[in-house]
Amino acid sequence: MKRKIQLLPDNIINKIAAGEVVERPSSVVKELVENSIDAKSTKIEIFIRNGGKSEITVADNGEGISNMELGLSVRRHATSKLKDNNLTNINTLGFRGEALSSISSVSDFFLSSKNNTSSTGYIINIYGGECKYKKPYNQNKGTTVKVKNLFFNIPARLKFLKSENYEALLIKRLIQKLSLSFVDIEFNLSIDDKKIFFSPITYQLEWFDKLKLRTIPVLGEDFIKNSLKIHKTGEKFSFKGLLGIPTFNFSNSNNIFFYVNNRIIFDKSITTIFKVAYRDFISHDRFPQLILFLDCKESEVDINVHPMKYEVRFKDINYLKSSIIKIFKDELANIGHKASSFNSQKAIENFITEDNKQVAIELKEKGSEDESNCIDFDSVDEVSYRKENNDYPLGYAKTQLHETYIVSENKKGIFLIDQHAAHERLVYEKLKYEFYNKKIKTQILLIPAVIDFDNLLVKNVEECLKNAENYGVKLEVFGKKSLIVREVPIILANCNIKQLVLDLMDELIYNTNTDTVEEKINKICSSMACHGSIRSGRSMEVDEMNDLLRRMEETSFSGQCNHGRPTYVELRLEDIEKLFGRK
Repeated sequence: MKRKIQLLPDNIINKIAAGEVVERPSSVVKELVENSIDAKSTKIEIFIRNGGKSEITVADNGEGISNMELGLSVRRHATSKLKDNNLTNINTLGFRGEALSSISSVSDFFLSSKNNTSSTGYIINIYGGECKYKKPYNQNKGTTVKVKNLFFNIPARLKFLKSENYEALLIKRLIQKLSLSFVDIEFNLSIDDKKIFFSPITYQLEWFDKLKLRTIPVLGEDFIKNSLKIHKTGEKFSFKGLLGIPTFNFSNSNNIFFYVNNRIIFDKSITTIFKVAYRDFISHDRFPQLILFLDCKESEVDINVHPMKYEVRFKDINYLKSSIIKIFKDELANIGHKASSFNSQKAIENFITEDNKQVAIELKEKGSEDESNCIDFDSVDEVSYRKENNDYPLGYAKTQLHETYIVSENKKGIFLIDQHAAHERLVYEKLKYEFYNKKIKTQILLIPAVIDFDNLLVKNVEECLKNAENYGVKLEVFGKKSLIVREVPIILANCNIKQLVLDLMDELIYNTNTDTVEEKINKICSSMACHGSIRSGRSMEVDEMNDLLRRMEETSFSGQCNHGRPTYVELRLEDIEKLFGRK
């Protein structure tokens, strides 16, 4: 009788394993480069052809592999990294012993290596899982792996790969991420004989300075200008890295770089934690930009949960979540009113048309000839305003545009402030502070407002009225379908009382989703703040505008409105001078 259950042959087993470990060319590069890192290399060179489909070469100057172990290194589940067969104390990037075996089973594979104890190097060639030869080879200390014709024996896998440019881009992003994590290793990436990425070693610098230098080619100088350092050590975890300020956000999660014990992690649950930490400062459809390194004991995290080791499981995820949210919010509070400089650059770029460029060139050529005819504005009394106040971070108010935007000036340049967005944030932060500290100051209305409200038919209306009082709005049932408003928060006393109450009740009645309590509170405070803010189209006196600017400078997170948009744009003097050909 023929058996229904049978053991699979080794070549099929290896191909199945390769399907989990070797998803695409970037997967091969990741496994090989991580092996080089584990081998204590200080220089790793990567060469790619045709997006990695035709050839991938990774060469390092690490410890190397002895002749005796060269053949063993490409066998399944053979590894030098797992100490005492203990999966709970892993301090290397690799540990399963599957990568080389999997890669060699689906390619034309060459591995050459030499260690300190060998007089010569050796090379082994494996073609589709079958060893072709092993022989002496002229090799410097270290290891070189060459992978040709990836997936030649699994054509179905080749069909699922994308264009060569896309596959090459994934490899470039991978090397960039690794270069941030290992700042004392030199990475060189060449694609189709063209050097694409280079990260030299700078031993003399401190770690944060090394990180910044490595970050510029990856995320640009704008990220450095619009981020702040974080370095916190807790009971179970320590955090260090760079946090982008809220208004310097991104359209997707590509610019979130997260590492656990220097290992690259792509985990949607962690990304969600980051979004929660920024939730009160950026729009729901935007993502923060950040580089975060988390260090912890090996016993606090399980890295053996994903074939590519991109996901991990934490022993105490709730503790980690609360730690990240608290640290991020505390650090972001330190930026005060700061908004992204990127918005200022975009504003300047919008001024620069081809005609403006030509005018600037002509003005610059004329030089001092025209400057001698300029009016000396320093002698005009109107402009020599309160110079003692000219050093305020947001300047001193000069005028109002379209009864919507405040124009202010200090020694470094000028500012355009959205009066409604800025004041809305101030009111929002004050309402939150008073709510959480039970310090909401209310004002009794001389003439109570009566509001028609059909939603009195809901069963929990009494609970809603009680909750409304927690926010400083005292309501009573008046008749069958009306509410009477007795008190409102002082900060909202001049708003449209009727619309405020209707919106507040809608939030209290219909906000029954799975949002956290804090998020619900913040949504309600945000809705209320909108009613108590200076509206667009309202004329303001200079003193009133300056009062708004001073309060912005004193209030955390005032650089962005409740919806994550910037509240002001700064135009620096040197940039303005360039527009007019003065520099």
